[in-house]
Amino acid sequence: MRIPPKISAAIGIVVISMVAALVPSAVVRADDGMLPNAIVVNGRGYGHGRGMSQYGSYGWATTYGWSWQQILDFYYGGPTGNVIAPLSNPGQEMTVWLSAMNNAQTAVVADAGNAIFVQDPAPGRTWVSLVAREISQRVYRVWGSMERKCPTSTTDPGSEGFTVVADVATVASFTTTTGADPASAASTAIGLCEPRTNGRNKIRYYRGEIRAVNNTKGENRTINALPIETYLRGVVPRESPAEWGAAAGGAGMNALRAQAVAARSYSATENRYAGLARTCDSQDCQVYGGAMLRESLNSTPISLEHPYTDQAIAETASLVMMTPKGTPSRTEFTSSNGGRTAGGTFPAQVDAGDLASEPVNALLVWTRVISAAQLVAKYPQIGTLTSVVTTHDGLGADWNGYATSVAINGTASTVNVSGWTFKTTFDIPAPWFETTGVSGAPYDAAPVGSFLFVGDSVGESIASAFAAVITPAYPTMNYQALSNRCMVGPSCVAASVGQPDALGVINALAPDKYPNIAIVQLGYNDDPNTLQQDVDQVVNALNARGVQRIVFINLSTRRTSRDYSLSNAVLANAANVYPNVTVLDWNTASSAPTQSRWFSDDVHLTNTGKAEFTLFIRSQLDALRAQGVITSGVATILPLGTPMAPGDRGDNVKALQTALNTYLNLPKKKRIAVDGVYGKGTIAAVQTVETNNALAIDGAADDVVLTLLGINSSNIVLKQGTKHASIKTAQTALGRVMNVKLRADGNFGPATTRLVKRFQKSVGFKQTGAINYQTWIALLSASAQR
Repeated sequence: MRIPPKISAAIGIVVISMVAALVPSAVVRADDGMLPNAIVVNGRGYGHGRGMSQYGSYGWATTYGWSWQQILDFYYGGPTGNVIAPLSNPGQEMTVWLSAMNNAQTAVVADAGNAIFVQDPAPGRTWVSLVAREISQRVYRVWGSMERKCPTSTTDPGSEGFTVVADVATVASFTTTTGADPASAASTAIGLCEPRTNGRNKIRYYRGEIRAVNNTKGENRTINALPIETYLRGVVPRESPAEWGAAAGGAGMNALRAQAVAARSYSATENRYAGLARTCDSQDCQVYGGAMLRESLNSTPISLEHPYTDQAIAETASLVMMTPKGTPSRTEFTSSNGGRTAGGTFPAQVDAGDLASEPVNALLVWTRVISAAQLVAKYPQIGTLTSVVTTHDGLGADWNGYATSVAINGTASTVNVSGWTFKTTFDIPAPWFETTGVSGAPYDAAPVGSFLFVGDSVGESIASAFAAVITPAYPTMNYQALSNRCMVGPSCVAASVGQPDALGVINALAPDKYPNIAIVQLGYNDDPNTLQQDVDQVVNALNARGVQRIVFINLSTRRTSRDYSLSNAVLANAANVYPNVTVLDWNTASSAPTQSRWFSDDVHLTNTGKAEFTLFIRSQLDALRAQGVITSGVATILPLGTPMAPGDRGDNVKALQTALNTYLNLPKKKRIAVDGVYGKGTIAAVQTVETNNALAIDGAADDVVLTLLGINSSNIVLKQGTKHASIKTAQTALGRVMNVKLRADGNFGPATTRLVKRFQKSVGFKQTGAINYQTWIALLSASAQR
């Protein structure tokens, strides 16, 4: 349940109580008449959610003290009948397609000068560097060198000191004299020159053999071939952090042992690329990094294997999850399932281990913002976005489970996609999510003036989310955010980059750009001990330009290298001293231990943090608006069906005529005809009402006249047979939104009725063909987005 924000009158700091994700406290959905400008996606977990959760195994091991056997039985055993058992062929070879090498030469180096060309016509020779290139279909020429180097792919290796070794058909294979020895140091393995980027080659070292081959399409590919147990040494530390082995007094080793068995089982079922390789090295298969890496030819080597994961592999050697049929189980695993497995081959169930991993699991819960513009750009056939509706698997937990389908609804059509497709299309972490629309300000919200937003790198990082969530509600927004910007500090940013501080931004404003409201998101780059005078300068500069309200956003105090609590005290003091200063309390709103996932380094924000910070600002501005702190006048809405004027026709005019007869108590012979035509008799009667009430006499029935007559203008409905100026507005909007030609003549005819029904269907309203207040607001909202 969302708790509405409150403003502390004592010090002017907006304080918000939070439960889970922040969403604007008055999100307006299509059923309120407003259409979404953005979709907030709240979700759980990272990855597909099937099988073992890696963070879940960590939670089971370190919080609940489970053994690796218990962990594996929870995820893969139980009702499936799967058991832990040894492989029948434990020495089987794994062949791995190395994706970075697609359509590239295969060049290798050996730090120990012990490289071997397996097909060398002079067996026993060793080399320092070798390269294979295809010279005709499936024929490779191999060059060798006694110098350690990666040849340029676009030049003849001979020009770089390489000599031709041999031409071979089908495959050219490279290894080292120790390549088959699992006990050898990674530095003695064969080093593969990855394609050059930024003028240098990364060198990645692999145990076993490196092979230059063609795939079935005749394209150059590079393969690593090695025994399955050796292969796992490059997989397990890439899939689960090796340092988990030291957690909880060594209990974390059981998570690594479970990962080793799951990875081995999955590997044993792999046979993806017939005639090429059994598996790949990316997340599409299992992440595999090899044994060692140099960022350049001579940089310090980085080990990609680890003693803890090597130990876990050795202690579970040859063991897999075996099905009742005696074959290895395809043991899928995921980073985090968010607290419930997805189901499928392995049953859906609540995962207390994953929930227990929260202190270290940044994606147990997450938030994203997707703008309406992004959705329409991907699915232009929908027209104007009206809603996004998510259907779930019904197997329990938040939102009743994982998303199975998503309907992206628009004024022109609906696009239905699977939850997984939506996840991959918009790059969200997992298919367990719910969607909520965020609209601009309600049409009856009090108006606000122009805004200036001045921010640093934190503000800069939320620019796209800000434009989708905040700007539609506060459209006159001058958004200026820049990395390293200070409150006051002319040297914080180079002049060639932009204004270095808030004073620079303010002083550069032309008089016609002076804002009504200024939002200042600065302070992380300022000295807390001198911030008081900086804030005073900024406030005085803004006040000198007649700014109505100055809104500071205070600082997270998570980072301890500076005492930002001093900075926040300065901002709180400013709210006490200056009557037009308000402080939004981001520090309190983001201080819960579980909200550490919002921060990448205790100041800057993760993707979830960017979404949450944006939603925080929106909710706080909406609270200030509701309390009249940042408003400038009374709300005005383009009226529906008023004023009624000479020439109008329809049932609304009949209601007016009936009310006039009653109000004026006219005798039967003098009553105006209730014919639905706003003619001379109706004009005269309205003028009488205006005269009797000392109103301006124009013969038009505006809201004041209608109120005197007991007519509630909010109940007015436009329908077929009506003539009114509002219908011209509706017809213009319908033409824009539905992308059709419609004459805006103010007459509500059959064509207008049909289009209204189409529009009502597109936004999920009852298809009456008439325009009531709800349809009117939705139509204006949709038209504004075109």
